[in-house]
Amino acid sequence: MIPTISVIMSTHNRADILSESIDAILNQTYKDYEFIIINDGSTDSTQEILERYSDSRIKLFSNKKNCGCTFNYHNAQNIAKGKYIAHIDDDDISLPERFEKQINYMEQNPDVVLLGTFIETFGENQRPSWVFYTEPEKLYFAMHIYNPICHSSVMYRKSFIEKHAINYDLTKRCSQDYDLYKQIILKNGKITNLDEILVRYRMHKVRLTDIKQTQDIQIFKAEEIKKELISRFLDEDELKEYEILIKDFPFNNYDKESVIKAIEMLSAAMERKGYDYRKVSKEIILDIENNKFQF
Repeated sequence: MIPTISVIMSTHNRADILSESIDAILNQTYKDYEFIIINDGSTDSTQEILERYSDSRIKLFSNKKNCGCTFNYHNAQNIAKGKYIAHIDDDDISLPERFEKQINYMEQNPDVVLLGTFIETFGENQRPSWVFYTEPEKLYFAMHIYNPICHSSVMYRKSFIEKHAINYDLTKRCSQDYDLYKQIILKNGKITNLDEILVRYRMHKVRLTDIKQTQDIQIFKAEEIKKELISRFLDEDELKEYEILIKDFPFNNYDKESVIKAIEMLSAAMERKGYDYRKVSKEIILDIENNKFQF
């Protein structure tokens, strides 16, 4: 029997907290799903923990070596049989009604391709959530500035990604989710967020030196994706100016006036191409002025 949802998880050396994430999926009020878990070459007791589960919905795969989550997401999407594909990181927790509420929304809104949710952050390095937009138009515009969706909360239609040959890009390591959303909107797919907290997003306390390489890759790839989006509207000189004005946005320690100037530049360029986002851009600028992006 074909499941309604295919849930994707990649895990690597998470023996201490993995069960929390898995149990939260298995305890969903919505039951019709398969759960694809890829153990990505773990060297701790992750495999032992995974093998303790006897739930028939779990489809367990194990890599002999660490291949990276982007590789695993790409392969898991190809394996997935469900009408919808849902994602969860191996350290985050889905609330019990997450799938039920997302399925209800997707069934009632067939024009929506990808649906995220609001999140609650927790953990040793807790910061406020960066997910606070729901309107597709505002999310579309925000995508040209930063990634406004939490990957652990997404559910999307398999039919759409198959039709348009969309998958996680193996060259977009550490920003593969942002690139997936980019591919969807470039094919005119509608993206939105449920304005309800349905995922708890864990923030770890780690030494900067432990993750600097990953951070550098993520920033570089995110900037690459952003450039692919905005280069459709800005000429070469405008693009250079935009990249200087909005560098590393929306993280702390940025110049509000520069960011606002960049958003106004983008809005004007979009309008020249026939995209009217003046109202949306003004609302985002107001959020910046009111320090909504201080996380």
